[in-house]
Amino acid sequence: MDFFSQRCSTCHPSKSKLKRCGCIFGLILLNLIAIYIVSSLIAYISIHGFHRNHTVQIAKIWNESDYQSNSEYYNELKEIRNFHQMDNLRLDRLRSPRFHPMNGESVIYLRKQYHMPDLKGSTTTLHWIDLKTNKTIQLTRPIWGIHDQQLFWIDAKTILFLSNRASSRLTQVFQLNLPDDLSIVKNFLEPIQISNYSLHIGDLLINRQATRLVFGCEVYPNSSIRETSYYQSIKQEEKNPVYKFDKLFVRHWDEFRLGLRRHPFLVSIQRNSMGIFEFLSKPHDILFGIDSDAPTKPFGSARNQWSFSASGNSFAYTRQHDETSAVAWSTNLDIYTVDLTATKLISVCITCDNFAADTDPKYSPIDEHVLVYRSQSISGYESDQYKIKLINGSNPRVVLMNNWDRSIGGMTWSNDGQSLFLELGEQARHVIYKLSYFTSSTHNPIRLLSVGSSNDINLHPFKDDVFLFSHRSITQPLNIYVYTPSSIRPLTDHNTNLLSKVRLTTIAESFSFIGARNDTVWGWHVLPMNDTNEKIPVIFYIHGGPQISSYDSWSYNWNFQSFSAEGYAVIAINFHGSDSYGQNFTNSVTGEYGTLPYEDLQLGLTAALKHYHYLDENRVVAIGGSYGGYMVNWIAGHPEMSRRFRTFISQAGVFDLRHLAYTTDELWFSEHDSGGFTPYDNLAKYERDNPIKYVSQWTQPMLIIHGGRDYRIPDTQSIGAFTALQRRGIPSRLLLFPVEGHAIINPFNSLYLQKEVFSWIKKWIA
Repeated sequence: MDFFSQRCSTCHPSKSKLKRCGCIFGLILLNLIAIYIVSSLIAYISIHGFHRNHTVQIAKIWNESDYQSNSEYYNELKEIRNFHQMDNLRLDRLRSPRFHPMNGESVIYLRKQYHMPDLKGSTTTLHWIDLKTNKTIQLTRPIWGIHDQQLFWIDAKTILFLSNRASSRLTQVFQLNLPDDLSIVKNFLEPIQISNYSLHIGDLLINRQATRLVFGCEVYPNSSIRETSYYQSIKQEEKNPVYKFDKLFVRHWDEFRLGLRRHPFLVSIQRNSMGIFEFLSKPHDILFGIDSDAPTKPFGSARNQWSFSASGNSFAYTRQHDETSAVAWSTNLDIYTVDLTATKLISVCITCDNFAADTDPKYSPIDEHVLVYRSQSISGYESDQYKIKLINGSNPRVVLMNNWDRSIGGMTWSNDGQSLFLELGEQARHVIYKLSYFTSSTHNPIRLLSVGSSNDINLHPFKDDVFLFSHRSITQPLNIYVYTPSSIRPLTDHNTNLLSKVRLTTIAESFSFIGARNDTVWGWHVLPMNDTNEKIPVIFYIHGGPQISSYDSWSYNWNFQSFSAEGYAVIAINFHGSDSYGQNFTNSVTGEYGTLPYEDLQLGLTAALKHYHYLDENRVVAIGGSYGGYMVNWIAGHPEMSRRFRTFISQAGVFDLRHLAYTTDELWFSEHDSGGFTPYDNLAKYERDNPIKYVSQWTQPMLIIHGGRDYRIPDTQSIGAFTALQRRGIPSRLLLFPVEGHAIINPFNSLYLQKEVFSWIKKWIA
């Protein structure tokens, strides 16, 4: 008989029995309390993420002796020498300048630095500069491997931003509280961690009222952040993973598509009694259950593809239609809006009547019902012209500047909502226009900046004719500038000491000639560092795309200054198909991969050699990447052109168009550029301009470069070309970087690549 039976049968329990009863009752009560506490904690964590406290757990102990800016390092150097790729990679990378939101008298921006002098590590921090005194202060502590990003200057004393400063090293939301007088700050300011989820936060947008924010996380479509984190931990333990696919994409750019999606999560926020922002609601996955990305992969961003309305009560976003394999051959993007005041948040598509790309929504800063966005009209054509469309409530949408032949790259509203600042490519330069009174058909945009490459506009809080922007050119690396109607001035001097200790060519000039179809074609001529009284060898650079251009811009990869410093002149032709010369010129390459650009390159090289007498026609090297690599392979098979070059260098080049059509990730490129055909519908279109057909005529040495994670143009293309060269007994070398993608990004790989390239060139032009 058990205890309960005995107790019930006696009616007079002993003291020991009462004591035992009390213990059991106490245990039951403690369990109930524990269940309540755990439930409350789970609810809290689901809203905020887990917090130990509101102080940052520093990811790595600050070691001041291990920190040196490039300015300090180069200031100690005594000699001036020719520019080198090592110097290029040591440059500070500056971005995201933001005016003080109240008075516009100071600016905060992001600065990425590399470990000096060996590049073994990098860090990104927040910096402040006083526009009156030019005094600069580094606000956040530089720690190798720690990167601040996506800053929002909420008010005079508060910045919200993303960083991986927590001990978990996961990117989270942080708050930086600013003192009344930043100019007297002596030590780094320690940010406060606002979120602590079990996944990286990859995107951030905050409404101007600072009552709502949207952050991005990569989750499984039907799973929460916590569930996704759990599933990911299980997958990481798999020793023999198997990938199973029922639709495309299988791979995209540099990653396998294994189910994770970039989803926007909406949260209500407010300050607590200490002035610290807190999450008031559980994050709402706006795309829950939808197998799609917002922002789109791989290059979409919250800044471009998300927007809050003026009141902060509506949210617009861009997403791709990823639910079927059509994502691989369709460029269709659509814009959705969400009424955030509704009881149930429902996404409404406002562009689904257009089957081409609609993206980058921007709500008017003054009118809740007005929104502009970029729109294309040809489905499956990623390089189609982007026009501006305007939605004003229920009125019919309007196409702005419908007769203009420029493709819009970016838009920024003026504060009064009456003008748009436009970023676009023009004559191989990234320029900035201002379009005022844009609903009037009689007003044309006014060009404000026309040289070099400018973007990343941030307007003064109350002066619509003053803005910050980023600028670079072939002869100058990126810096942040302030534009006013009467002046343009650089804002920072972080790279001044570095640039004072290296020699750069100061001349990069454009030239023109009559190319294919008797059209005017333009190119760049960059002078070598050497004296041009003697004959100088030539780097003939062929850009990728083909629907891009060799821009008047700085590069951290194929930098014309690096060629110049080694004693080479650079000629770069913007052949038919290049953008920034009008949409018709861009469209002309469709179905003409091996014809019009090839003719332009022939005529362009001849024109350059004729015009610049110091160029040595007997020592010319052709270098191209992506489509430029395709063109190198194409030229190699045509002796009338190939014998003009001592050697070729092909990076990520197409060798077999037929095979590429089945193995690339984004099928719309090959299908549209062939003239709108699949290889099984019209194989002749692919075979006509296929480099593999002309291998029997290859004779010149070639260096081939490829990344093992390049899924745009898989590495088998370069392996095939290298095999052909070896089989024919042609001097050749293959550089395969197993963990690189379509471009060589890692600093050490970049340095190795440059070393190999110049060694190869010198071998064959000696």
